Amino acid sequence: MTTKGILQDTPKTNTEISGSSYDATKLSKEDAWIGECDLDEFRQEIVDLGKKLLQQQGHADLAHLQKIMSWSRGCQYIGALTMWYCVNPLSVFLLSLGCMSRWAIIGHHICHGGFDKCSEGRYNRFKFGVGSMWRRVVDWLDWMLVEAWNVEHNQLHHYHLGEIDDPDLVEHNLAFLRVSPMPKPLKYIAVTVMAMIWKWWYYSPNTFKVLTRINKRRAGEPTPPTTKQGKAQAAALESHDAATIHPLWFIPVTLGGEAAPFPLITFFVNVLGPFFVQRFFLPPLLISMMLGAPAGRNALINLVLAEILTNVHSFIIIVTNHAGDDLYRFEHHCKPRSATFFLRQVISSSNFDMGTDLCDFMHGWLNYQIEHHLWPDLSMLSYQKAAPLVKSICKKHGVPYVQENVFVRLRKLADIMVGSASMRRYPSAFEKRDDMAMASNQE
Repeated sequence: MTTKGILQDTPKTNTEISGSSYDATKLSKEDAWIGECDLDEFRQEIVDLGKKLLQQQGHADLAHLQKIMSWSRGCQYIGALTMWYCVNPLSVFLLSLGCMSRWAIIGHHICHGGFDKCSEGRYNRFKFGVGSMWRRVVDWLDWMLVEAWNVEHNQLHHYHLGEIDDPDLVEHNLAFLRVSPMPKPLKYIAVTVMAMIWKWWYYSPNTFKVLTRINKRRAGEPTPPTTKQGKAQAAALESHDAATIHPLWFIPVTLGGEAAPFPLITFFVNVLGPFFVQRFFLPPLLISMMLGAPAGRNALINLVLAEILTNVHSFIIIVTNHAGDDLYRFEHHCKPRSATFFLRQVISSSNFDMGTDLCDFMHGWLNYQIEHHLWPDLSMLSYQKAAPLVKSICKKHGVPYVQENVFVRLRKLADIMVGSASMRRYPSAFEKRDDMAMASNQE
């Protein structure tokens, strides 16, 4: 490494080997690459490649997006047109796939600005799904509020990856399960249940919590809360713990309940309500009116099964991206676009099998997670071009480039969630001093 670490000027009396502690002062065999990597040269090659890819974007990228959008719509339309006839796996699968792809591929990449310049404003991050209920319904209606997703994911997750301020840091969010005395088989069952409900149970409230906190800070609190309920809600809003829907939210704190980090009526009506009505109420109702109650019942069952499947599918391809005993966590925050920043996007992310549009579609284009985190504002087509080039740069500099089958990563994720494995701690003594912004307290 070309620059001293932030802690190397302070002599350490211990000689702890790196891997499980931020305080390690000696690199393990697995971390030997840290002491040999030229971060400045690595950063320059990554920045140069990103500029080249951005300059190449144009009509082909827009045409590719429109092709993928047609696939996504086709799944939704065929699933919707067949769901009334009987409960069947085809309708369930297509409805699930259409919902997943609208989020993971279309909404995700447009909201990052991947098509701001090459679509002449048609697919712009500042317009897509935001500003009105109409835009949300037309562009991307899901359990999450798009504005909340933009703050939680695009800002906090991407710029605090692997830190305590990363709202999607699995190892931290599942600390309660990791330390629970519950038998391991039951823990794995709990993980399975979470996978079936995680979008509305975790992602929707957690993103809305982040948006609520940001809006309150921007507006400024006129007076601090004085009631026990108000103080508890303020504490929940500022906590690093993930917000998940809890039965105790519906019981006052004075009676032994827990405070939600936001007003419940606002959350259930404005955030969850529109998707619930559009997905599970209106279609079965209309089908029942036109084709009879049995057809409406078939539609509802197919929609519920598709909801479970799309939760599981998205869980497998999303949550696995940043969890595993071969990925790193970090003690301190680093400056955006610094050499350390680009390094972290690689060593705290994992890719999956990739290469064809069909394979990438089934992975929600999240199989290019490393490339996506290096340049969030590129198109899906650019990530296909970038992957082999990034892999080559990482190999040249000795930087670990993790790419495995998604189900191998699922096993590693589950082990992290239940406490059978832990993520690697990047030794703070070997961080690049000039890239550090501020310290964070981490476990």
